[in-house]
Amino acid sequence: MRDEAVGIARVSSKDQEDGYSLQSQDKLINTYSDNQNMRLIKVFKIAETASKAKQRRIFREAMKFVADHNIKNLVVEKVDRHARNFHDAVETDEWLQADETRKIHFIKDSLVLHKNSRSQEWLNWGIRVVMAKNYIDNLREEAMKGWAEKLAQGWMPGVPPPGYINKVIDGKRIQVLDDKAWRVIKEMFELYLEPGQNGKTIAKEMALRGIHTRKGRPNAPSYVYNMLTNPFYVGVIRWDGKEYPGKQETFIDPAIWDRVQEKMHGGRPLVLKKHNPLFKNLITCETCGGVVTWQLQKGRYYGACQRRNPACKIKKTIREDRLEETIQALLNSLVCPSRELMDWIVRQLEAKRETTSHTHEDSLESINKQIDRLVRMDGDLYDDKLAGDITKDMYQTKHASFMEQLSELRSKQGTLETKVNKNDLPQRLALLKLTQMAAELYQTRTIDQKRVILTKLFSSFTYSDGAVSVKYSKFASVIANKTLRTKEILGR
Repeated sequence: MRDEAVGIARVSSKDQEDGYSLQSQDKLINTYSDNQNMRLIKVFKIAETASKAKQRRIFREAMKFVADHNIKNLVVEKVDRHARNFHDAVETDEWLQADETRKIHFIKDSLVLHKNSRSQEWLNWGIRVVMAKNYIDNLREEAMKGWAEKLAQGWMPGVPPPGYINKVIDGKRIQVLDDKAWRVIKEMFELYLEPGQNGKTIAKEMALRGIHTRKGRPNAPSYVYNMLTNPFYVGVIRWDGKEYPGKQETFIDPAIWDRVQEKMHGGRPLVLKKHNPLFKNLITCETCGGVVTWQLQKGRYYGACQRRNPACKIKKTIREDRLEETIQALLNSLVCPSRELMDWIVRQLEAKRETTSHTHEDSLESINKQIDRLVRMDGDLYDDKLAGDITKDMYQTKHASFMEQLSELRSKQGTLETKVNKNDLPQRLALLKLTQMAAELYQTRTIDQKRVILTKLFSSFTYSDGAVSVKYSKFASVIANKTLRTKEILGR
């Protein structure tokens, strides 16, 4: 009687989900099961595009299925298709330890793990789990960097609310009005203010007007409430519990917005914070080390520490407008008096950046292609072994050779990636340009945008007695000194 087996296939992207990766894994799992005289009864498919909660749910369903049906064999393409975090690894370990007849087969890793596996095989498993987790952590880290930059530029990293769509313009994915929906959404805000209207009635009206979920179903009342309280419609992006100024075109009148919030929250309007002092959380007290907080009095912000220290109680407060005058003077002092000289420096840095970037990126691309080629060859080699076209000894010899070459290439890959990541020329060039534009930009930007400029060009703000000492960041300090010397040379 053939042993029963269950497969797990995991795809890493939407393209793989819709393309050939899943088919390839399915084929490999089926072929392997047949060759091992196992009857494959089910393959669970996990998409990386799904939420973490959904991925965990499908994985747990797979592990529960094999436990409930007394399945002795799990078949997976390789370790990183099975376990992407320590939770998956622990559940797998507990499943194996509960019954010595249970096995998990990692086809391309040439690893069959069971309760009585040798310590070297358990070590192999552990290393591969850590590498898989590192891969996912690195993907998230890079994604978060991209999100932060996109938010800083005034655009939402994810899917916008109804009335907007994502569109690629000049190579950037931004939010624009959805011609098919924005007028309807505007009417829904206005309709909600009429007597007898609520989330349920608005959801029905939206369905009648053709506004549905992605799967064509009517939106739930809870979705409508989320929509009506989303500040995206009045120019604010709410992301990960924080709010950012957005550049999207708005179509909801702020007065309508406020009235909707007031009705929705029973006379306790959910409004955006109106008190947003420029130097919030930026200044520390020289005496007590506390953060300076701000109060609005007669149209001006005044700042001071908590004054718990007796020495702090007699200190004068800071006036925000006067501190801004100091900041503006410091920004002006960064501007080089010779535009020609600064343009020449920028050109030199840009040329160096291009040369360095292309050299490392070309080398890295070449190595990545070699790695992909070796991985494909190793996969084909395994298929040849399963088909009986080559002997087991020949497979092991060739496989070992491929693994050795892959190890060398991945070592070179890691070295080059480190060089690419440590290349700070793009950041230095961006900061240099900012030092020359900041004085002018500062006068026309929003509070949040001004705060970004301050954090990039100044390293500290220290409150003494009614005054604040400000220090340039290391790079800005260098520019300020060079600008001063240039002015002395030019006699300006």
